[in-house]
Amino acid sequence: MAEAGHNAEEPFEVRDYECDLQGVVNNAVYLHYLEHARHRWLEAIGVDFAALHQQGMDLVVARIEVDYRSPLRSRDRFVVRSRIQREGTLKLIFHQDIFRMPDEKLVIQARVVTAALQNGRPVVARAVLDRLEGTSAGTGDARPAAG
Repeated sequence: MAEAGHNAEEPFEVRDYECDLQGVVNNAVYLHYLEHARHRWLEAIGVDFAALHQQGMDLVVARIEVDYRSPLRSRDRFVVRSRIQREGTLKLIFHQDIFRMPDEKLVIQARVVTAALQNGRPVVARAVLDRLEGTSAGTGDARPAAG
């Protein structure tokens, strides 16, 4: 189960071939972990990527920001914890953190900006929003809290 502040959690284990000569997971591999976790979450709430594509809609990544905190090594077990926020009309922001298990050491923090394209043009991702609003995921505005 996802911890407080996160809406989804996906477990993984590092495979040998994902490591570089230094014995740590190659930086680009983390992007695959994040993407797989996003896809599994959306599929779990009923978002069908193939059906959307057949209707001319594609969910795309517009930007990824990753802060690397600590490396993972071969056979490390870890989880990707995710939450989502809506930003404006067209963007969905996935906030994703990777934690090594069982010690809960923070490995990376990522912010993934996504959008939906209908026949190549930006549109509101209504199919996704409807599914998210029907779950505990929520899609509150990503505006910073007043301070």
